[in-house]
Amino acid sequence: MYGVENYIHLGAYPAQAVLGLGSASAKFLGAGMVHFGPVRLILLVIWIYMCMYSVLRIEFNPTVPVRYKPYVNILALFVGPWILFLLLVVDTAKKAQEGNLAFAEAFKEVLRNTFNRSLRECSSKPELPIKLLDSSGRDFSEVYGGSDDSALANEMLHLTQQIILDGINDRASDILIDPKSNDMYTIRFRIDGLLSTVNEIESDRCVAVVNSIKAISGMDIAERRRPQDGAFMAKLLDGNVFFRVASAGVLGGEKLSIRVLNQSTGLLGLESIGFADELLSSVLNAVSQSSGMIIVCGPTGSGKTTTLYAMLGEIDFLTRNVVTVEDPVEYVLPQASQIEVNVKADITFANALRSIVRQDPDVICVGEIRDAETASMALQASQTGHLVIATLHSSSNMASLVRLMELGIKPMLLSTALNVIISQRLVRVLCDDCKSPANLSAEWIIQLQKSKWDHTKFMQANGCENCHGTGYRGRTAICDVTILTGNLKAKLLDRNLSHGDMKKDGDISGRSTLRAEGLKKAFAGITTIEEVQRVTSNLG
Repeated sequence: MYGVENYIHLGAYPAQAVLGLGSASAKFLGAGMVHFGPVRLILLVIWIYMCMYSVLRIEFNPTVPVRYKPYVNILALFVGPWILFLLLVVDTAKKAQEGNLAFAEAFKEVLRNTFNRSLRECSSKPELPIKLLDSSGRDFSEVYGGSDDSALANEMLHLTQQIILDGINDRASDILIDPKSNDMYTIRFRIDGLLSTVNEIESDRCVAVVNSIKAISGMDIAERRRPQDGAFMAKLLDGNVFFRVASAGVLGGEKLSIRVLNQSTGLLGLESIGFADELLSSVLNAVSQSSGMIIVCGPTGSGKTTTLYAMLGEIDFLTRNVVTVEDPVEYVLPQASQIEVNVKADITFANALRSIVRQDPDVICVGEIRDAETASMALQASQTGHLVIATLHSSSNMASLVRLMELGIKPMLLSTALNVIISQRLVRVLCDDCKSPANLSAEWIIQLQKSKWDHTKFMQANGCENCHGTGYRGRTAICDVTILTGNLKAKLLDRNLSHGDMKKDGDISGRSTLRAEGLKKAFAGITTIEEVQRVTSNLG
C-alpha cells in the first residue's frame, strides 16, 4: 500500500496509485510525459468542441465558396475558437449597424442570442442533415427575421425540414400540403407518378409549416387567398436540391404544391429513357442532324422535359452553341446558355426566340410550344440551319400535327421543317427485390396466347420495405416515334385531308403502339400488364 506521501506525490494521477504504480513510475509521469490536469483536460475538450462547431458553421455557411470549404474546414480544426470569435465580431458589427446600437450593447445581445441558441440545440431534437435556404442562399433565421428564437418556431422549422427531407429520401417528385378539414392538414407525396398520404398534421401546426415554406420561398405570408409562386433550396451533405412552390387559397385554408428538382440524381441519357433499340437509333440520328425539328409530346407528367434534357446530353457542347428557353429552368446545364421566361419582364418564349436566333446558335431548345408565334418561329429556325428541340402538349403524334395546324402553321412548313415526333407515357418499374411470376386470369392468358405472347414470362408486383409496399420502384418510358417520311409529308399536303379524321386515326394508332411497347416491357419483366393497362387505357 501507498503512504500519504506517495498519494500526494501522484497529485492528479490517483488512477496510477490504484493500478499499483511505484514511486519511480509516478515520478516518470510527473516529470513531463503527461501534463494534463483536470483544468487542462476540460479546456482541451472545450477547444475540440469549438473546433467541431466552427466546422459545422462553415459547412452550412452560404458565404463560403464551395471550392474553399475543405481548406477552411481543415483550418477550423486548429483555430476554430478564433474563427468563432471572428464570426461573433462580424455578427456584432452587423447587429450594431442594423439596430443603431452601441457596439457593447450589440455584443451583449449577440452573445445572449448565441447562448440561447446553443441551449436550444442541446435541448431540442437531433439536428437534421438538411438546411433550408432561400434562392439567394440565406438561411431560415435570416429570412424569418430572427423569430426562430422561440421554442415553438424552432419546433416548426424542425417539422418543416423533416417533411422536406422525407420527400427527398422517398424520391417524391411533388410534395402537396393541403387542408383536409378545418382542423387537419394532409401531407402527400407523388412517388412514381402516384399520390399517397404520408402524414396528417393539426391545422395550427401545419399553418406554421406553410408559413415557414412561404417565407423561405420569398412569398408574402400575410397573403393567403391570391395564388403565389416562389422557390427555395435545401442544402444536404451530398449536394443541393431545388424546389418550386405554388400556393393557392382553398376551402379550409391554404394549399402548397412543392415540385422537387433533385439535380444530385443526375440527368438520364437517352439509352436510359426507355426507347426500344430501333427507336433509339432513329432518335440519336435525328439529334445528330445539324438542322430540323424534334417534338416531344404527351400530357403533363409524361416525362417530356426529362427526354428533352436527355437529347441535349447527346450534344457536344464544346463544338455546338446550345441555347435554351424554359419556363422555368429545371436543370442547370453549365455549358449551355439557358434563358428563363419572365412575363413581367416581357421575356416570353416568342421574344426569347427572336433574340436567340441572333446569337449564332447551333441547337435551340424550346421548353414548351404554347402559341402560334412560338411555333412559327421555332419551325422557321429549323429551316435556317438550326436544330430545334421542343415539347408540345398533345395526345399523340398525329394530334401534334393537327395542333400545330390549328395554331396556324401551314402544312408546307410542317412537311419541310419537322423531322421527328415522339409521344411518350411513363410506366412504373417493378421492384427487383419482390417481383414474382404473375398469376394471370384465364381471360388474360387466352388474350396473350392469341397474340403469341408467352404468359409465363410476365411478372407481378408484391411489395416490400425497399419499395414502401407498392411493388414498384422508379419509372420508364414507353414511346411512339414518328419519322416524317415522304408518304406522311404528302399526306400533310393533301388539301382534302380532314383534321378530325387525322387526329382520330392518329390517336388510335398511337394507343396501339404505346400499348404494344408497354407489353414488350411487361414481357421483359420490367413492368406489369396492369400498369400498362392503367397508363394506356385513358389515351385519347
